[in-house]
Amino acid sequence: MAAEELNIEQFIGQLSAEQSQEQQIIKSLKGFLVFFPFSRLSLFSYSPINFMSELLFFLDSDGTLFPSEKIREDVRNVPPVFSAIHNRKASYIILNQGNLTFPEKYIEKYKLSSLLVVPLKKGSMVIGCVLIDGYKGKKPFHDAMLKKIEDYFRLVFNSIISAEAKPQQAKLSKREIEVLEMLSIGHGTKEMAVLMDISEFTARDYISSAMKKLGVRHRAQAIAEAVRSGLIS
Repeated sequence: MAAEELNIEQFIGQLSAEQSQEQQIIKSLKGFLVFFPFSRLSLFSYSPINFMSELLFFLDSDGTLFPSEKIREDVRNVPPVFSAIHNRKASYIILNQGNLTFPEKYIEKYKLSSLLVVPLKKGSMVIGCVLIDGYKGKKPFHDAMLKKIEDYFRLVFNSIISAEAKPQQAKLSKREIEVLEMLSIGHGTKEMAVLMDISEFTARDYISSAMKKLGVRHRAQAIAEAVRSGLIS
C-alpha cells in the first residue's frame, strides 16, 4: 500500500517490515516527502564527541535518493544548526542573506531560502539531524506543523531503534573499538597506524570489520552506532 494511502501512524508501523535498517531509513525519508509539503531533505550523522556532522542520504522532491556527496562539517561552524542540536529541539530558519550566520557556500549551492533542522535523539543524546528545505505549503509555515514534523521523526527514529535493539552478531574486539574511538575524534588511518603501531592496511581492516559487525555502511554510522551501544563515549 502506498504511503499516501496510509496515515502517519500506519506508515511508521510498516517500517519494521523492511529487511534492513538502511531500507527503513530510506522508506521513512521518502514517506516524509509524501506527508509534508517540502521539496527535499538530507540526513546527517552527528558526533557529540567532536561536533562533526556527515551527510548520509540526500532525497529530492520526486523521491529520488542521491548518492551522498562528501559533506563533513563541524556544526559549530553552522550556528543555526548547532543551536537546534544543542537545544535538542526542531527549528525553522529563514535564511535572509546578511543577517544570519550561515555558510554562504551552502546557501548559494543549494539555493536555500529557509531550512528546517530536526535533531535525532536517543535519550538525551543527539546522534543525527535531518535538514529539510523547499517548503511548498499553501499556508505560511507554523508551529503546529513544526511539532507534527518533530513527532514524525521521533516516532520514526524510535521505531528504527527498537527494531535494531537485538543482540549484536558479534562483539567488537579491543582494537576495533580503539579505531572507532580514533575515528570519532577525527583521526584518519595514517594517524591511527602511527598511534597504534600498525600498518594503514591493518587499521582499515579493523574499521571494515567493526562496520560489518555493527551492520553499517558508513564510518559516520559506525561512530553513531558505537556511541548508541555504549562501546565508545
